[in-house]
Amino acid sequence: MKLNLVANLGRAASPISILRERNFGLVWSAITLAGMASQMETVVVVWYVLNLTDSPFLVGLTASARMGFNFLALFAGATADIVPRRVLLVIVQVLLASLAVLMLTLIFTGRIEVWHIFIITLAAGLVRIFQMPAAQSLAVDSVSQDRIPNAVALVNAGMNLALVAGPLLGGILFELAGPGGAYVLVAALYCLSGLSALMMGTIKVTSAQDRESVFTAVVQGLRYVKAQQLLWSVLVVAVIINITGFSFHTTLMPIFARDVLDRDSVGLGLLIS
Repeated sequence: MKLNLVANLGRAASPISILRERNFGLVWSAITLAGMASQMETVVVVWYVLNLTDSPFLVGLTASARMGFNFLALFAGATADIVPRRVLLVIVQVLLASLAVLMLTLIFTGRIEVWHIFIITLAAGLVRIFQMPAAQSLAVDSVSQDRIPNAVALVNAGMNLALVAGPLLGGILFELAGPGGAYVLVAALYCLSGLSALMMGTIKVTSAQDRESVFTAVVQGLRYVKAQQLLWSVLVVAVIINITGFSFHTTLMPIFARDVLDRDSVGLGLLIS
């Protein structure tokens, strides 16, 4: 009896024990796999464009395409509150996998051009803005109220793991197998992410659901944030950091790695990691 009690307390105290819960484990896998694919894609795309064009401007333009629709993230979040989140997440991963397959097909057939890369990257950026609102909401919905802090911490840990492993893996694969070989793994990771979301069981949604439109939800959300001085300040700082830090991270880093440090794609992946 005492041994069972101690064992139960040990499991309850372990932060990672929450991964044993089927739905959370699956949504955590979906988030981490998709994050790794996205980070790999960043390195592969900018390095490939740099090799094709030798143009820092086109590298910056293509990198900007990944973030071109980020201003619609508010609408994506409101959409995730209205439509079934698991369905939305599966659709997002299928679309991202399809775009990755299209990219590797163009690469393997030798028909790839810079404008293809730009359009595919832009489309992926539009699709990707729906990913995190749906996935993070599912992560919270898949656990009990008292385990939400653990869930949030593990989701952040998975995203940080992807931030470290993804760029390095992308750089190594680019060097060993070329952009096409790297995109094979990118597509596979998106497929596995979608499969993980598809395998999730029924989840009781804990957040409030109403019949308001997406636009109304966005307006009300902005009004709430504006009324909370701390939240508004955090939002402004986050926007500034993303705008100023983004230019170096995705545009200048490939140029710096190649022209200043004389490194290959592996070096770029290591720098970004």
